[in-house]
Amino acid sequence: MTILYIALGGIAGTLSRYGLEGWIQSRTATGFPLGTLTVNICGSLLLGFILRVATGTTLISPDVRAALTIGFCGAFTTMSTFSYESVALLTDGDYLRAALYMSATILGCVAAVMLGTALGSKLL
Repeated sequence: MTILYIALGGIAGTLSRYGLEGWIQSRTATGFPLGTLTVNICGSLLLGFILRVATGTTLISPDVRAALTIGFCGAFTTMSTFSYESVALLTDGDYLRAALYMSATILGCVAAVMLGTALGSKLL
């Protein structure tokens, strides 16, 4: 049964990523991968929140936790895309944007996990 939950979470995460990333990117049109950055930070925030609530209470069953973390967040966040886009910026010689993108992604995602964990703690 857990596999089904993960698969359903993955479908929802993939479609959510596609929609949010595309919506943001179509409005910026700068060549900067703001859509991917936003998705990675939001996914990190959500993962931190879910894991804190799921491990601090019995509100979320193991199957639902797997669906939300492995399935949804795993499909929603895109570190492989982050890596590709970073290499593309570096290959284009756009070192400043590459550094900004990589730094903002790493620091933003770590901060988002911390914030998500703190928000989850407030519910407990």
